[in-house]
Amino acid sequence: MSAGHIITHIEPASPSEATAPQVGVIALNRPEKRNALNAAIAIAVAEAIRAHTTAGVRAILIRGEGSVFCAGADLSGGVYADDFWSAMDDMLSAIQTTPVPVIADIHGPAVGAGCQIALACDLRFFADEGSCWVPVATHGFALDLWTHARARELMGGALARNVFLAGARVGAEQARATGFSVDISDATPNATALAHRVARQAPLSMEHSKRVFNSPDMHADPELQQMMLDVWASDDVQEARRARAEKRAPHFRGR
Repeated sequence: MSAGHIITHIEPASPSEATAPQVGVIALNRPEKRNALNAAIAIAVAEAIRAHTTAGVRAILIRGEGSVFCAGADLSGGVYADDFWSAMDDMLSAIQTTPVPVIADIHGPAVGAGCQIALACDLRFFADEGSCWVPVATHGFALDLWTHARARELMGGALARNVFLAGARVGAEQARATGFSVDISDATPNATALAHRVARQAPLSMEHSKRVFNSPDMHADPELQQMMLDVWASDDVQEARRARAEKRAPHFRGR
């Protein structure tokens, strides 16, 4: 489905696995502008994330059409619009609050707001051509506290300072070495394979871990402890136990 400057669809694992957990795909589709963001695109991405979640996908993959993941905010005018930052906040919030793991397919440059999308995602997969940088000082901008804190958490404090203060660019090799990107392996040769591998895992377990990682104060949130107990009491735990005994892959249902 195409909605303006994004394309969305739901992708099964393969035609022979019609019952396998599905992956929701969101593609930024503005290659003539290197997938630069404006308010309308940010709103469309947030709506697509919520629609995929409602549809019951087990993972969401965000990518860009063409050779660039996202060139950042549209400097020709979009970034200066009154509604841009509220739309950005809503999009980043949608990525973080959906219970479904969201994966960024960094197949090319992710600049500025594109790097913010990558930071908001739960996992990042850098192709060899992937890179990210945040040129706020180049353009005289300032970004919110969350972006700085998230970059420090996921990149590490020294690397985050290099990116924000020295204009450093994080390439695929460095992203993999620091854990900012999932590593390439036979099981995950690309972002699509990673998304389908994640989609086969236990959704309640992943939802709990995502909530814990994204909690501003996990020790002050009593729901997290209860969520952990609910996961242990779920049918999925028993399904995994049966699958181990029967030497087969488990079929998780999220209950």
